[in-house]
Amino acid sequence: MQTKLEKISDSFIGKQADDLSNLIREQVKPIYESLGIVVPVKSCSVIHYLNKFDDLSVTDLAKHLKQSHQLIKQKLPKLQKLGLITTRSDENDKRRTTYHLTVAGRHQAQLLSENSLNSVYEHLSDEINANLHKVLNDAINALKQKDLLTRFNENKT
Repeated sequence: MQTKLEKISDSFIGKQADDLSNLIREQVKPIYESLGIVVPVKSCSVIHYLNKFDDLSVTDLAKHLKQSHQLIKQKLPKLQKLGLITTRSDENDKRRTTYHLTVAGRHQAQLLSENSLNSVYEHLSDEINANLHKVLNDAINALKQKDLLTRFNENKT
């Protein structure tokens, strides 16, 4: 039987999701360090997309990664400082800047691809008897279909 305190803490789903994200990020760091990967954990998706598509703007990256323009824009200076990406002005639209991987960025992308954590996450999913990727995506999609405010109001009636 759960105590009152346990019941209260169980209701903080957002905090638990954030805790999971932080825990994964912290546990991935030593793996990356051992492999010579310098890409910040939360910026790996940017490196993957630039490796796959190249010549993408902030807007393109935000659209592909389903993240805010602001969040993508915050990640790029660190990747530039690490020498992993460069910028280029669009010849057809001077307001548009595109991003490209450097040689070092391509090398990092290769290291990330060669050392995918997919099997690690599959084993974790097996261990907890739930497809972690599917559960997280299903929750995200369900909340996009019907937000928490709507759900809250439905539960009040």
